[in-house]
Amino acid sequence: KQWYQRGVAITAGGDIPLLYETKGLSKYFSSIIVVYCTEKQQAERLIDREEYTEEEASVRINSQMSLQEKKKLANHVIDNSGLFSDTEVQVRDLIPNLRSGIWPVRELVGASLVA
Repeated sequence: KQWYQRGVAITAGGDIPLLYETKGLSKYFSSIIVVYCTEKQQAERLIDREEYTEEEASVRINSQMSLQEKKKLANHVIDNSGLFSDTEVQVRDLIPNLRSGIWPVRELVGASLVA
């Protein structure tokens, strides 16, 4: 409530793979970044990180909105299919754009929510 009253600008982030699928959650973000890679890489990463089978990875990927659709809805897009250094450059280039788009808390949260 104190941040709201002072008009403090905050930056917060979230790693929300199903942001668009939640129907309505995206409206609470002033800027959305979609980080993508190829479907093959998605599957490989799920198999490595979550110990999914190929079939489980495929089911998980196919149950989500396509990355093409997510990219169309995003404010910013980062290609994470190449080298880490390539992704890092994209992130560094994006940061000044994000800073210019920071909104004061009072613009993001209605007074009835913080009263």
